[in-house]
Amino acid sequence: MKSLMSFLLGIVLTIIGAVLFLSNIKVSNFTFFYRYNGTNITAILLLLMCILVVVYIVYSNFVTGLLLGVVFLGFVVSVIMSMKFYIVSMSALEVFVILATFFGGIGLTLRGIVHAKDELPSDQ
Repeated sequence: MKSLMSFLLGIVLTIIGAVLFLSNIKVSNFTFFYRYNGTNITAILLLLMCILVVVYIVYSNFVTGLLLGVVFLGFVVSVIMSMKFYIVSMSALEVFVILATFFGGIGLTLRGIVHAKDELPSDQ
């Protein structure tokens, strides 16, 4: 029971730390399409994704599903790469609280996972 409470408290602290960190990030210059050397990568991936959806509907197997997943992941990454992120200025105390809650939560979560097997009843 103690490891379950440690695990749940760790999850809550990790979420709080992540929310505190993300609330201090500003996004500017968002463009939907990412360009690399003049080539619009996001548009190419969007076109490939549309074609692969049709192919997946016609031939639904593991390979087409895997290709669709990889192209979708590339599409999401290209949209994220088209954004510019800035961290707002924070005091040292704010940074310490954010890092302490986030990494302390991860530590408590891992502690709850590792010590969960110690609390299992053993067969005699």
